[in-house]
Amino acid sequence: MDIVIYTNPETLLHKTMKGYHCYWSMSRPPKEFNDGDRIYFAIKGEVAGYVVPFSFDREDNDRTFEWDTKTWEPIDVVSAWRFCKSFRGFRYRWWRLSKED
Repeated sequence: MDIVIYTNPETLLHKTMKGYHCYWSMSRPPKEFNDGDRIYFAIKGEVAGYVVPFSFDREDNDRTFEWDTKTWEPIDVVSAWRFCKSFRGFRYRWWRLSKED
């Protein structure tokens, strides 16, 4: 199941900059996340886009998720934006995907 991570604009820019290999660390990895699932990033009250990690390691707290930034898919169509209250950690995706997703 896809997850959502709330972060600040600077961190999102760093994690989506073209040509980079990025990772996200979690001390408590999501139990329902599987290979091929997406990580959505939210900033300033909206879901901004997603990445598809190529690696997910439940045991590695230093590099739980790894992805290449070429997988970054921004959500830039106003009708596709999802409202998101700020939170710490992660949440499972709470909206139903449309045909485009």
